[in-house]
Amino acid sequence: MRRVKLPKMCRFQFLDFNNRVTIRTFNKEIYILKSGLIVQNVETNQLRRIEEIYYDIRTVRSIKGTIVAKRKNKNSDLYLVEEAS
Repeated sequence: MRRVKLPKMCRFQFLDFNNRVTIRTFNKEIYILKSGLIVQNVETNQLRRIEEIYYDIRTVRSIKGTIVAKRKNKNSDLYLVEEAS
């Protein structure tokens, strides 16, 4: 079986996804991306900068539930999976 390499997702591509993606971290927290690269925790409503949680991000999903980007473990890079519409 041949492995397919996925393109790496650039950090600043998040600018295009304001209020259109949810972010799940390895410790199972869920955030919504707000404008200005601010994320809001859906349970506590705490606001943080994307840089604070970037390396903990496991999965980025569109509001419709489609996976946009993911990483297998904390040591791997965040990969673009599918273009969000």
